[in-house]
Amino acid sequence: LGPLHTQFDDQGYAYTSMFLEPGIARWSLERLELVQLINTHYNIGHLVVAGGDTIHPDGHWAVAMNKWALDRFAPVGPLLPQNFQLVDISGEPMRLLYDLPIPIGEPHNAQMIRADRLHPIEVYPRGTNPITHERDPHAIDSEAEARIEDHGTDVDVYISVIRSHFRPDIVRVRQGQNVHFHITNLEQAHDATHGFTISEHNVELSLEPGETANVDLVADRAGVFPFYCTDFCS
Repeated sequence: LGPLHTQFDDQGYAYTSMFLEPGIARWSLERLELVQLINTHYNIGHLVVAGGDTIHPDGHWAVAMNKWALDRFAPVGPLLPQNFQLVDISGEPMRLLYDLPIPIGEPHNAQMIRADRLHPIEVYPRGTNPITHERDPHAIDSEAEARIEDHGTDVDVYISVIRSHFRPDIVRVRQGQNVHFHITNLEQAHDATHGFTISEHNVELSLEPGETANVDLVADRAGVFPFYCTDFCS
């Protein structure tokens, strides 16, 4: 009861989420009949099969995106997590393998693909602007290039970021100046992400290894305003 969302595998089966049962119905596309119903916990909304709405699905795994958790996890208050459940659909019968609490709102549609089809960038070439995927004109390649250039009404601040420190770590400007920060994460280690935050000026950046980012602000009031990293790496 309550069919919501259908995905497909590479063996001639379709999988439909059944909100009221609740569960996943496997049915034959050739015979148009129900083959198996596996219960989910609880009130499944959408589901996803790897490549399940493409012309080349990979019929090994399905994930039930359930709206309720109830008795599946230890209670920690009135708000419970959503519950994703991993289902093995590679053979008969389907088998429920794993519960995964998800601390987000009601889950909706998703896509799942084989991991070996991903070929991500692990580390940007130093000085890369991730929006253009080209070298940023304000990039620097070493701490020795970090500097402050005062042009009167405008100040350009070239900051290097590496584990445990910024350079320069003190920036002095005059009230009313336009300040242009150009920050380069010099790291070339995978996942060596750094942050750059000036809370009082609503500035918060996340810089992946090799990334250069730019942010502008107006020094519209006198004072001391700390900048700091929000990724505590060491």
